Amino acid sequence: MRQEPTPDGLEALLMELVIEMGLQRGDALVPDLAMTLSEGLALLEIWHTGPVPQQHIADRLRLEKSSVSRLVAGLERKGWLVRERDQANRRYYRLMLSDAGRAVVTRMSTHLHERHGQVLTRLSGTERSALAVALPALTRALRETTAAAAT
Repeated sequence: MRQEPTPDGLEALLMELVIEMGLQRGDALVPDLAMTLSEGLALLEIWHTGPVPQQHIADRLRLEKSSVSRLVAGLERKGWLVRERDQANRRYYRLMLSDAGRAVVTRMSTHLHERHGQVLTRLSGTERSALAVALPALTRALRETTAAAAT
């Protein structure tokens, strides 16, 4: 009979996953392109969502307002992002990808898709099915934990 994994054992596995995925390295998102994980995630969020207020990035990535301001300024300097005054509320900016930003996100998306495909095809169908159940459950538990800590 198989023993149920302990939280400590699962924590060690999560840390191994982060290390193996290279999430601590910006080049894991796009090889040969200097980019932090936060920059990549912000660009992907804008790409998927469309023009968004700066606060959306802070909320989605769970970053402080000042961190997002620096992040956005850096993405603007790289020419990947454009800030435009929100017509509905001139106090706010809407963030959108520049042409160069769209090219970077396309390159990043292609790289990640290929990389994930290489990894996931090494799993059996049973393992992929287990991941399809476990990953959404883990995401839900993380969201609930974050929400509970905020109250």
